[in-house]
Amino acid sequence: MADFKAATGDLELHDWHGSKLLAQPVLDALTRFTSEGIIDPAQILGVSENLDEESDTDIFCPRHGLDLAQAGNVVIVHTHKTRKAPPQFAAALVNGDTRADLNGLVKHTLQVSKVSFAPVADATAATGMESGGMSPIGLPAEWPVLVDVRILETPTLFIGSGIRPSKLVVNGALFAYLPGVRVIEGLGKPRG
Repeated sequence: MADFKAATGDLELHDWHGSKLLAQPVLDALTRFTSEGIIDPAQILGVSENLDEESDTDIFCPRHGLDLAQAGNVVIVHTHKTRKAPPQFAAALVNGDTRADLNGLVKHTLQVSKVSFAPVADATAATGMESGGMSPIGLPAEWPVLVDVRILETPTLFIGSGIRPSKLVVNGALFAYLPGVRVIEGLGKPRG
């Protein structure tokens, strides 16, 4: 128990079932994935509450005694097959101590000519989640979700819950089983 407490810093974890601390798309996805046996419910460790400003990884982790690598940051992007093609959504999930390689690995893996950050209004409308609280769980099924391999090696991972004042805490290994996920070596590049 001491190791788990060290991994969760000073945060209390709450049960995720029926939680008001999760956006509805996240709660629906977790419920479906566990009921269909896609993920082991034991890999969902709980939900932590935080202040709105703590949705930012660089504030959240130090304030609660967590390593930046324990946070997962998701980036919602627009991709374009050609320069003039309409945008399509995709997501990239990397550990908090790195930045997603958007114009390298994301662009190459998705075989697109252009990758850019999705406008906030478009991302929130398409996901039903809040900006700053986006979760890689509960995104629209047709979106590709690229996940850095290090995420799978993070046993206590704090990710967006779909709302700003909480974090979903999972064993990162569950991303190996989620539909639409592609695990990529080196997707997260060191912060520079």
